[in-house]
Amino acid sequence: MNDEIERLIAAAERGDAEAACRLGERYRQGRDGVRHSPRQAYHWYARSALAGDPQGQNNLGACYEHGLGCRQSYAHALKWYRLAAAQACPVATSNLGFCYLHGHGVRADLIEAVRWFMLAVEQGNEDARKTLEGLQFNQGKE
Repeated sequence: MNDEIERLIAAAERGDAEAACRLGERYRQGRDGVRHSPRQAYHWYARSALAGDPQGQNNLGACYEHGLGCRQSYAHALKWYRLAAAQACPVATSNLGFCYLHGHGVRADLIEAVRWFMLAVEQGNEDARKTLEGLQFNQGKE
């Protein structure tokens, strides 16, 4: 294990939520000297999320949505996305839009999905803007 990872672990174990989130990313991607481990990614994202980091909350929501290192649960995904979105995390806000668009843990609701995507755009999420444009294009075809 390299020095950077050892420093991140030490910081995360002291309660540094951002360090825990960065560790989760490394384990999810299997980079910077750590082996790909969905369970370790989930572990560090959970520590980050519980410490209040919005990116960690979003990433933990994604773990639950996709069953990465944990049992898949849309209900848990929504909880963590909502907490991160309440802190103006643009990716989490957009992820809520996708949950409403596809009916993941909630009744599918295009109007609610668009509302979340628009808020994500206001927060600077370019992918949400592209998603909105695609939705408008598809509606024009019907």
